[in-house]
Amino acid sequence: MTEKVKPIRRVVTGNDERGRSRVLFDSAAPNVNPGAIRPGTCMTDLWVYQSCPAVISSDRDDGRLPFSFEPPAHGGHLRIVQSPPKPKDYDPSRDPTAIPLHEPRQRHGGTWDRGGANAYSSPVHKSETVDYGILLEGERVMKPGDVVVQLGNWHGWTNPRDGSLMAFVMMGAKFNDEC
Repeated sequence: MTEKVKPIRRVVTGNDERGRSRVLFDSAAPNVNPGAIRPGTCMTDLWVYQSCPAVISSDRDDGRLPFSFEPPAHGGHLRIVQSPPKPKDYDPSRDPTAIPLHEPRQRHGGTWDRGGANAYSSPVHKSETVDYGILLEGERVMKPGDVVVQLGNWHGWTNPRDGSLMAFVMMGAKFNDEC
């Protein structure tokens, strides 16, 4: 990444053996994935749940599960995405990360991809998910505190001025009514 990865503090609370509230984990989130999908972008998974209703007992750390862009089909995850700004004096002809728009292709894991990525933009993509995206820092068409709900639609994210930090809750879903 051209920008330093911002550590995300994760405080996970639960109950002790007598039912009293307690802190289970309080540290920088351990599941940090710089460049997992695109050069320059970092995805930090804070928590993953395999199914709904989620299991909420025990001391296991479901923030340390292997990285997958897509959430579990019957569960979901909470992820913070750190994306870079448009580089100063950006020249698209010199961008080794640029991928032009192309016909839709399905990635391993199920997400559909149409390209269109560059040094400061994600590819245009869609997945069988319901996504809640909350802008924490930076500016897109959104301002900090704004929330987007994505229902399996084509979308891409770009940072034309500043880098950004967004929280995404992604939950498994279906494109049709066969749930």
